[in-house]
Amino acid sequence: MAENILELKDVSKTFVLESGKEIIVLDQINIGLKEGEVLGLLGPSGSGKSTCLRIMCGLQNASEGEVFAQQHPLEGINSDVSMVFQSFALFPWETIKRNIEISLLPLNLDPSILKARVKNAIDIVGLEGFEEAYPRELSGGMKQRVGVARALAMERPILFLDEPFSALDVLTTDTLRDEIMKIFMSKKTKTRSMVVVTHNIQEAVIMADRILVMSSNPGRIRAEFENRLPYPRIPDTVPFMNLVSKIHGLITEAYIPDTVPLSNSVAEKRLRQVSVEILPDVHLIDVVGVVEAIAAEGDAVDVFVLSSEIRKDFGHTLYLVKAAELLDLVDTPKQQVILTKTGQMFAKADVNERKKMLNEHFGQLAIVKKTSELLRESENVRIPVSELKEKVSEWLPNENPDKIVDILISWGRYAEYFGYNDNTKSIYLDVGQEV
Repeated sequence: MAENILELKDVSKTFVLESGKEIIVLDQINIGLKEGEVLGLLGPSGSGKSTCLRIMCGLQNASEGEVFAQQHPLEGINSDVSMVFQSFALFPWETIKRNIEISLLPLNLDPSILKARVKNAIDIVGLEGFEEAYPRELSGGMKQRVGVARALAMERPILFLDEPFSALDVLTTDTLRDEIMKIFMSKKTKTRSMVVVTHNIQEAVIMADRILVMSSNPGRIRAEFENRLPYPRIPDTVPFMNLVSKIHGLITEAYIPDTVPLSNSVAEKRLRQVSVEILPDVHLIDVVGVVEAIAAEGDAVDVFVLSSEIRKDFGHTLYLVKAAELLDLVDTPKQQVILTKTGQMFAKADVNERKKMLNEHFGQLAIVKKTSELLRESENVRIPVSELKEKVSEWLPNENPDKIVDILISWGRYAEYFGYNDNTKSIYLDVGQEV
């Protein structure tokens, strides 16, 4: 069996918030990358995919565990890796040619070699004729081509792609993704292995030889899938759809389980003892849109179809469905999303009736009840947000209280349950006017 050229062994990562609270982002991660393979890290936002990349690059240190490059402990920056970022990360005042040159300056190359590398990279990604153009003159797809050229010009054996297509439209994404795979398969560059971070299941199956599915809170490797489909991979073929469906099923079960799994582990027991809900990081206006989309499909729809209908990536769709489930608007048997009686009434109601229903069901959540109790105990049904964050840290010790409170305020304002004053940074009960 081939040796790993890059490896994370039992890696955990903890961040310390300003309050001093520790948040576990990664927990016991084991990842191995072999020469010649494309490895996919698949998971929703918050699962720690990009943190894994930064640790493998040497841009961040692991809190626990070991990192190896070429079977040696990694010290400092990993010189085997170049990266294509999610954002284009271009200097707007520099030309395309100069943007690529700047990335090579730390290498102190001979001017003739630098010029040759830049020209070769520009030719490979199809940017000829745009050397003297500025980023403002380019489309999003062309800007990301510059990012790919900049990474290839480094001539490193490993290329990291950190959700490189998330800011692009579907057509541009398909074109650029196919071209990157053709460049990789042609072996005309120094790149011999790639790690692709994505939240798109189809994208992972199109690109990766091996797919690691990550879960969140904290980030863990939930499952591994071998992908032996030959290149180029055609989404409409039965083997392709079967693999996509298998991964879909795993992720769906993880985020909207049909039943509560039984386990005797300490972690599972502790999770079952937590009585306060974790609110998904979505906007309630989007949850309303999901209910309308399900109603349009006859009050029931497969979650995969729903994701396509609302044009959201699969991971985000699951969070929206989870939010609707918390508010008693949907049920989720297997991979189906079905409107409850409340959901059916909600879909037919006008905006004021919907607000009233959201207010009622939002008020039934444990985290809302606890927050309301705090507010009613104060002199003017108002408390500083900092005080609420301290309480949330007690209720949900493994979560980021800043994020949870932001979501709680956002949902509460939309449901006309809580009010928020940004000047005083305080939250209050919404009684029709600010107290």
